[in-house]
Amino acid sequence: MNRVQFMEQLKRLLSDISEEERQEALDYYESYFDDAGEDQEAEVIRELGSPGKVAAIIKEDLKNSSQNYGEFTETGFQDERVEDERQMPQSRAERGYHAERKGGKASKASVILVLILLVFVSPFIKGAVGGVLGFIVSLALLPFLIVFGIGAAVVGLFIAAVAVVGAGIGTCFSAPPFGVLIVGLGLILFALALVGLVFLKWAATRALPAVLRKFTDFCCRIVNRGVKEGERA
Repeated sequence: MNRVQFMEQLKRLLSDISEEERQEALDYYESYFDDAGEDQEAEVIRELGSPGKVAAIIKEDLKNSSQNYGEFTETGFQDERVEDERQMPQSRAERGYHAERKGGKASKASVILVLILLVFVSPFIKGAVGGVLGFIVSLALLPFLIVFGIGAAVVGLFIAAVAVVGAGIGTCFSAPPFGVLIVGLGLILFALALVGLVFLKWAATRALPAVLRKFTDFCCRIVNRGVKEGERA
């Protein structure tokens, strides 16, 4: 019997177990043959015994996966099934297969545990990330809000100046001194509006672009630093 015949018989004997378990077992023994090499195929087959024996132990292990049939002692691996005349002790390949299956189940359990933890922790992570993003967005929009506020104040001053001057002109007919005072206050408001308009032009054409350049350069430095650290890692 050669490797191909051994694996074909084993595949046929494992046809009554699940596809996942069957493929897992076949992949393991295929890799075991590959590791041993072509010149050791006969030795591996002798060590494993018949495909029927391997298939029986695999099925027994699936049936009693929660039990431990053996342990490593000072004299080597001791399998309790040696005492049972109906079964054979596991070979080195079979012990490796069962250990790999247990390790695979443990790794799947670890992945599930991590996913559960992420579900519980995600609201806190989402809140923290949202807070940081909100702060960055607010910081980026702050210059625009300041310019918008100055513009709104200038418009308000112009409207107030026009209203006060109009009221003062109307008052001049009934109380000329008081009407002149009101017109003077309106002109002061108009002058303040002109000063605000000049400041608004400076903020929109000089200050705002300078602040945006500084903010953009700061973000670029952070991104470039992260990229360089990632490349070094």
